[in-house]
Amino acid sequence: MSVVPNLAGVTRNTRILRDKVVNIGLIPVTITVTFLAPGAATPATAVLTASLPFQEHTDFPGACPEDMVVEPPLTIEGIFAQPGVPVIGTTGLVTADAILVKIVLRTTITVTRQVIVDSHGGICDVNERRCETTTTPTTDTLPAP
Repeated sequence: MSVVPNLAGVTRNTRILRDKVVNIGLIPVTITVTFLAPGAATPATAVLTASLPFQEHTDFPGACPEDMVVEPPLTIEGIFAQPGVPVIGTTGLVTADAILVKIVLRTTITVTRQVIVDSHGGICDVNERRCETTTTPTTDTLPAP
């Protein structure tokens, strides 16, 4: 079995909450499984394309919703595929037909904010009350894969 992610097709949404950076998205994958069907003499190959969801939050003390996030493209740290995972089928019987796939992604998160230099050379926030503001969170919808 092989799992091939398409990093160029990743869709993600990054949002800053107070003291956290949240990433959600979809990563398209192609899964190829070679198997021997019952009664067959030669192996067959099945190819499945899917978009796997991902979600992670990173604790980021001091981050505020008005800050800005800079992230480079995601990189793959590891891929794990486990065939034959037991699942409960629609009839209530336990089968081993499922495949468990896990892709570990890596990124570097940089949170920045606008600052100004005062007349004494000190650095000050443009909005010193940026974490005190209450705004209604927006809802973004990821494009369909």
